[in-house]
Amino acid sequence: MLVWHIKNIDILEQELILISYQVFDNNNYIVDDNIVKSTKKMFVDKVTLSQLSEDVPSISEFYADQNILITGGTGLMGKVLIEKLLRSCPKIKGIYLLLRSKKNYTDEERLNKMFNIPLFDRLKEEFPDSKSKVKVIKGDVSELEYGLSDSDLKFIIHEINIVFHVAASVRFDDSLKDAILINTRGTREMLKILKRMQNLKVFLYTSTTYCNIDKDVDAIEEKVYKATTDWKTMIKAAENMDEMVLNFLEQKILNKYPNTYTFSKNLAEELLFESCDDIPTVIFRPTVVVGSEKEPMPGWIDSYNGPMGLATGVQTGVLHILLIDGGKNIDWVPVDIAIKGMITSAWYKALEQIDRNKCLVINSSTSDFIKFNNNVMCDLGVQIFKKNPPNQLLWYPFCFQTSNKYLFLFYFVTLLFKLYRRVFYSNMKLAPFMLNEWTFKNSNFKSLHAILKPEDIDKFSVDYSGFTVPDRFEMQRDGAIRYLLKDKNFSKETFEKRMFNFKIKYYLHIAIISLLIIGSLFVLNRYVGKFMYKRYF
Repeated sequence: MLVWHIKNIDILEQELILISYQVFDNNNYIVDDNIVKSTKKMFVDKVTLSQLSEDVPSISEFYADQNILITGGTGLMGKVLIEKLLRSCPKIKGIYLLLRSKKNYTDEERLNKMFNIPLFDRLKEEFPDSKSKVKVIKGDVSELEYGLSDSDLKFIIHEINIVFHVAASVRFDDSLKDAILINTRGTREMLKILKRMQNLKVFLYTSTTYCNIDKDVDAIEEKVYKATTDWKTMIKAAENMDEMVLNFLEQKILNKYPNTYTFSKNLAEELLFESCDDIPTVIFRPTVVVGSEKEPMPGWIDSYNGPMGLATGVQTGVLHILLIDGGKNIDWVPVDIAIKGMITSAWYKALEQIDRNKCLVINSSTSDFIKFNNNVMCDLGVQIFKKNPPNQLLWYPFCFQTSNKYLFLFYFVTLLFKLYRRVFYSNMKLAPFMLNEWTFKNSNFKSLHAILKPEDIDKFSVDYSGFTVPDRFEMQRDGAIRYLLKDKNFSKETFEKRMFNFKIKYYLHIAIISLLIIGSLFVLNRYVGKFMYKRYF
């Protein structure tokens, strides 16, 4: 009878902590009770934002009676932004979502579908009438003037007070034409509308920290860098040039950029920097966005984009090979931390008086307090998955890592076959970010905590210094299982059943590996050994 064998949990955790500890700065971290903890006493070492006067309204008071326009409201960050605004600023007058028309769906049906997910359960319980404040404005960010009707454009110009431009083409494999029209020209069209608005208090543009990774600098600062390509020229090219010609020139145009997304966002930043003098503007740059830390529930995530899709593939036993450099550090920010930073920075920029005509740039980075590398992500992540596996377990979870593209292709063909080609392409698109690392200065982002009024700290603090790496991975595991895999049976009551299923997959895995080894030895002995015997004896 086979005996179920896994390393003693205490020993396993100690080994994993040692692995994790090797990538931490010894001056900033200690190991206490087998948990990596920060020794920094202050989240904000140096406040880089000017203090607001004591009589400014709190965040919830500032947003009261305001009409807010949000683009990209149906994406991960857009939905969390809507939920947080409605729940923590309940006196908001209205939220208007710019959405493309969709056949066979009314506006009400689309809103009902969006609100009928677990993300909004807490909001519906605390403020059951909040959904009535959300309205739809039909528009498309890829069109000139967003394709707005005259009446909707007039409403935006006269009635909207705050704008969050979150919409973007985030697909790394989008054509250069599409990325430019949506991410760059779409920002220009928004800027044209902003300049006509009569009651605008602040505009926030959601960018990415990775839009300046072509720059030869030690650390990417919270400032706008000069683009290597003229944004006006690229918009004209996307509008007029044959798409096949543009695709042919794509790699030369991108130069050091890994994809059209980061390139087009870089152009959009310079566009704003050149033209936003008369508009209070925030350029907010998240790093890689993952599941929530706390709000509205721990681990919320509903997008397979980025590392969460790969992590879910590993934990379900679908994915067994990653093109990744284990020694590179990574920078992830929980979605609720990023959203609180967006709401706070918009409030600050609307009220501050010192740099009114200067873009406020925020790098929403967390790696200075939460520092771990890809080895930790893979090794610790897999072990945590094994301790509490999901129901949907296709195979025993294990994962090989390699930074060699050719070895990755060999493993992929061996382990995945054509059934998982989508996973393969996803990994290839993420590879530039998993094979490299960058440093992002984030003093402005951390300073958002220091400028908060006392009544806002509980709801809007971006202080993430209390994170521990094991806790973060357990939270992401639970969130991926509950909200990505939609596993309704992931509970304490089903633990024994899930572990039994896990053991069966483990036995099957060991049996097949054993058969492969025995078969290989037999072949070697039967044929190679016979040849060697005849050759030399």
